[in-house]
Amino acid sequence: MAEKYDLIVIGAGNSGLMAACRASRMGLKTLVIERHNMPGGAASSFVRGRFEFEASLHEVPSFGEGNELKRIFDELGIKTDMVQTRDSYRYIVNENGKTTLDVTVPHGREKVMEFIDRECPGDHEAMEKFFMACKDMENGLNYFGNSRGNPDPAVMERDHKNFMKIMAMSSGEFFRSIGMSQKLIDILAAYWPYQGVDIERVDASRYIMMLSGYFLDGAYVPRLRSHQLSLAIAERAAELGCRFLYDTEVTGILTKKGAVSGVKVADGRVFEATAIASSAFPEVVYSKLIDNKDLVPKFELKKANARHYGFRAFSVYLGLDASPEELGIKDYTIFITNSLDTRKLYDECEYIIDDIPLLDVCCLNMAVPECSPEGTTEIVLTLSYTEDAWADVTEKNYVETKRKVANDMIDRFEKVLGIRIRDHIEEIEIASPVTFARYMYTPQGTIYGYLSDTWDGMSSRTISNGTEPTVPGLFFVGGHANSLSGYFPTYTSGNRTGFPILGYVMGGGN
Repeated sequence: MAEKYDLIVIGAGNSGLMAACRASRMGLKTLVIERHNMPGGAASSFVRGRFEFEASLHEVPSFGEGNELKRIFDELGIKTDMVQTRDSYRYIVNENGKTTLDVTVPHGREKVMEFIDRECPGDHEAMEKFFMACKDMENGLNYFGNSRGNPDPAVMERDHKNFMKIMAMSSGEFFRSIGMSQKLIDILAAYWPYQGVDIERVDASRYIMMLSGYFLDGAYVPRLRSHQLSLAIAERAAELGCRFLYDTEVTGILTKKGAVSGVKVADGRVFEATAIASSAFPEVVYSKLIDNKDLVPKFELKKANARHYGFRAFSVYLGLDASPEELGIKDYTIFITNSLDTRKLYDECEYIIDDIPLLDVCCLNMAVPECSPEGTTEIVLTLSYTEDAWADVTEKNYVETKRKVANDMIDRFEKVLGIRIRDHIEEIEIASPVTFARYMYTPQGTIYGYLSDTWDGMSSRTISNGTEPTVPGLFFVGGHANSLSGYFPTYTSGNRTGFPILGYVMGGGN
């Protein structure tokens, strides 16, 4: 006889773990099925030689005392050991060998305002408006969440006008509407790679809330890599009664009487469930997993077909045999671009080209000095692709192409920063989009779920949440779900998804 659960979670990534933890905290009998041998998905680490590398996390906001993510973790009883980075980021624009912008943005409201007054003295008022808008967004999202997707139009009109206006804007439109100078817009646009789309298309609500989190609360990293967080969430969920099944692949989602009824795994076992939360992409679920495709609403299929995938990552992990001080490295996060035009940068990331338009540099030692052996340094260089640039790379030229791109990235780092690292490489690991596709089982190796385009950003997904039903009992979690990609969004959205799941289960599957 098949085992029966209230909820089965497919995939133990960030969002799936949080949904499982929340559901277990509320008393639901929960099972998590993961094809890998450990939890975390991209939130993991790996060892090469004497170095342990962070697989994907650069930093996460809102982990300070009293902030949203910290509150959620505390409420669920998840134990963490987080370290705050010194600054928000350093941004360098270097075009044709000439540096036209080099700024380091701090965190903390007072320090941020001092930075603005120094670098953009005419933007003090605009930045004050920015912070007020962030508060309006927070209040509006809280009201929207408390109304469970059914807000009172009169209340929205009376109390949340700014919220509604901002929800309809792109980030670029919002910045200009509050009178920001182009220089300040350029500086604030540095974070666009974390959204995977240029500032003229990413919705303002998502972008300014992210900026607010970094500027007001700062950026945080776990002392023992993101896998520490994954293990902490999984351990807490297990303490709350959740069961985990690793090294097990879900091969089918079963339905009965027009709703999900369970899953089938690779070895033939069947597990019954009232609800299912899937980390697998909707198109994978609809085309490969669900047993009765007639149950999938046509609108869901059209929506999946209309969407484009977000960033596909290419990362170079470097273990260096010299300390940051010896090398001259002083920053935790550095964005290096060849233009201030974010749309131009986005377009240039479509193909594999000799020039490196966008390079994200992360040195964990600057936040956690003991992350590598004394006298050594860990650096991760990341380049992102906006399309399936590796589709035409063949098996014969794959290794050569991968090494060339990595070499170009190291060259770019050395030329812009004037820091020689090539002579100090002790360990190097290169991960292309093919690597991420193989490890994460995501289409084209995307690490960002779907593209956060204007018509399909956090704002539109938040407003439409609950109004676009899929197969009864089927819920989606992960970077392709309502809050899109990133550690903060997937943690918080996974937690939120636990509540409608509870309502569905307690309502007897209605």
